[in-house]
Amino acid sequence: MANIPTGVIYIWTGNNADIPTGWERVTALDGKYPKGAANGVDPNVTGGSATHQHTGTTHSHADSHTHNLTISTVIGSSDSTGTDTQQATVTHNHGGSVTTTAINGGGLSNISCTYSAISNDPPYYTVIFITPTNGASKLPNLGVYLYDGSDSKDGHYLCDGNNSTPNLANKYLKGAANDANAGATGGSTTNVHDLTHTHTVASHYHTATTAAAILQGEAEAGATGWAGAHTHVITTNETTSSISGTPQLTTTETVEPAYKKLLTVQNRTGHSDIRLGMIGMWLGTLSSIPANYYLCDGNNGTQDMRGKHLKSTATTGEVGNTGGSNTHTHSSQNHTHTATGTHTHSVPNLTHPNNSNETSGTSQTPVSTSSYHTVTCGNSTSVYANAATAADEQNNEPEYGTVAFIKLKSLSAGGAFLLNML
Repeated sequence: MANIPTGVIYIWTGNNADIPTGWERVTALDGKYPKGAANGVDPNVTGGSATHQHTGTTHSHADSHTHNLTISTVIGSSDSTGTDTQQATVTHNHGGSVTTTAINGGGLSNISCTYSAISNDPPYYTVIFITPTNGASKLPNLGVYLYDGSDSKDGHYLCDGNNSTPNLANKYLKGAANDANAGATGGSTTNVHDLTHTHTVASHYHTATTAAAILQGEAEAGATGWAGAHTHVITTNETTSSISGTPQLTTTETVEPAYKKLLTVQNRTGHSDIRLGMIGMWLGTLSSIPANYYLCDGNNGTQDMRGKHLKSTATTGEVGNTGGSNTHTHSSQNHTHTATGTHTHSVPNLTHPNNSNETSGTSQTPVSTSSYHTVTCGNSTSVYANAATAADEQNNEPEYGTVAFIKLKSLSAGGAFLLNML
């Protein structure tokens, strides 16, 4: 009597070539994670994705930096017009240098960014899903089944790395690739994205005000002369700078799909065996689940596996524990950019107006003050402020195939229970 009908699926953790006689690989689950079918929905539906990525919120970066402006001693001219010889004495400076105190414009453009694609694989162990070719009365030696009880059975060991079992503790079971052997591991609950984007750099200019200085006018007999305390407002010409590539952003929130934990148990008795309560999987319709199995829907003493990804535990106290989520975002993350190299600005000459403030003397014309300072702008590097970007919500389910998790409820032959098989 076939207690395990064709189509009921269990687990093989060895080589593809060593699948026992009378059993075959279920290729529909190659490369797939088993996920409980939704309530009332037949299994054998695929979904999920190998990777995910996000689009970040828009952001910009303010620019702050200064330049040291060196101001020359004034370059002047003399005047000798009118009835009196006049000599413009215009030599002066404004402290020699000044640092720009304001920046106008500049910064980086307001843009969104893309979080680079990252694998959806949670921590996994690859297995081969197997089913009997013509029905089987027992589980093969070294076969693995799922279990939700706390009792033990001789020769059946939790898959925790002890007793020569594979260590499936806290692993998601992933179908090995087509024709591949079981036993590969990988995956992570941590996402590390590169934040890829490029800003346009805006042009900018600076303003500064010099210290006060005296412009001394003519000096002649009988003339009080001219004296003017003054400052200059310096405005640099616009310029642009560039940024060096794009930053990398590490986001380390835990990400794994919505799961429920079951035990994984290996038959290592040295002969074929079977056990009441062992849980397998089914890809057929819900209405065609074999009569001696219960659907794991929370009824009849079963765990409700509907809509849940399978995660293995090697601790009986964790059976039925749930966690994870099929979608996630990433919280706001700060980053900045580094400007490439230094830049400078050109600055117009600082000129003086023609002016006169004589209070004595006769037939005197205003002193010509067509004098000017030259300004040299020192090099500086743009400094971009931190700015934050947050990720939109994305699905993080790995590539899956839905199954009906089913629990062996009876060992029967024509209605009689074979209690000696327990």
